[in-house]
Amino acid sequence: MIKVRQQQPLPCKLGFSVLFKLNFHVDKEYSILNNMTHGLKMSKMFSKSYYQVTNGVKPYWLKASETPAEEDLTIITTVTPTTWPELVRLAERWQGPISVTLHATDDDEGTSALQAIEQSYRAESKLSKYVDVHLHRSPQSQVSVTLPRNAERNIARLYARSEFICDMPSNMVLATDLRRTMERNKEMFDDLLRRGDMLVVPTFAFPQYDKDTYHVPNHKAKLAELIADGSMVMSDKHWKANDGPTDLEMWKDATNLYAVEKYEFHYEPVVIESKHVQPWCSEKFLDSRCACLFSSYLAGAELWVLPDDFVVQLPESKEYAISDFDHVIENRLYAKFKWEQCVHHARQLDALGQWNGRQSRHLRAQCSMVIQNWGKGLIGKPE
Repeated sequence: MIKVRQQQPLPCKLGFSVLFKLNFHVDKEYSILNNMTHGLKMSKMFSKSYYQVTNGVKPYWLKASETPAEEDLTIITTVTPTTWPELVRLAERWQGPISVTLHATDDDEGTSALQAIEQSYRAESKLSKYVDVHLHRSPQSQVSVTLPRNAERNIARLYARSEFICDMPSNMVLATDLRRTMERNKEMFDDLLRRGDMLVVPTFAFPQYDKDTYHVPNHKAKLAELIADGSMVMSDKHWKANDGPTDLEMWKDATNLYAVEKYEFHYEPVVIESKHVQPWCSEKFLDSRCACLFSSYLAGAELWVLPDDFVVQLPESKEYAISDFDHVIENRLYAKFKWEQCVHHARQLDALGQWNGRQSRHLRAQCSMVIQNWGKGLIGKPE
């Protein structure tokens, strides 16, 4: 909130005093922010996206009837009309606040799909009670540089109505009672998240998936049996099964939170975080959750793995796939992104006087080569 410095009333010739104040509150009729068009505000917030597309974004196109508690946990995700059933499944299992960005085409087919979605939303209490839907329409049915999926994630996060969020793709299935875990450990978890740390929810998958016969285990002991016979595996994207930074062997024996010790900048687990503390997802990427996490990690976030909870990953919709050409571009951008983020966060932490402190330990470990190549002038006073 911006506070206005107190001023003395100005005398008026008509016999009374006038006090002029400048007000920035967006909920007041006389706020100067109201003079800005919706498109201008959205294009500034999502500056890597195309103006006409951001102008068409409709926050709270469908708004949940129940207002979540400030300290509740909101799942944020993105869907299309094709993957809407995945959101329904997620809402049924979560039964708590969800903030979702819905991407539909701006043609007759998209309009028909939205009409069906609105009917589904009104008819299903788990949706109308808990789910806020933010609408994004564009000519393309698939992910596009005009408004990347990373920007859609930021939209869902921006309009989430609670302090804590969990970025979860819609093809994930909540297997355990995560809400109960959060409530039972509320004081400790709230403290961790507010100081900038993140909670990792391990992801598992079926090596051989059959949509008609699969069964999601709902507790760790049953999952351990399925892992032992090869029916399920720990799934860290970009790594072989059971071989990612989440560390399967550590998780199987864990009874308390443990820190991720083998972080690498392609790591992109499901995480719980503070809406207010973490950096925003970089919107230069079409679809890169690891870019979101990398910025947070360099900023000092510790990643703590939950010992008893997990999600199960089901096959992703073909709509979410990007072309081989776009993959090449994304990979090249990400290689440069590492350097950019190392330099940015190094300079920022140095300016804050935290270069030698705990908060910069991840940056020093991940970016030592970058810092050396840039020379001594990057950190501290140049010689």
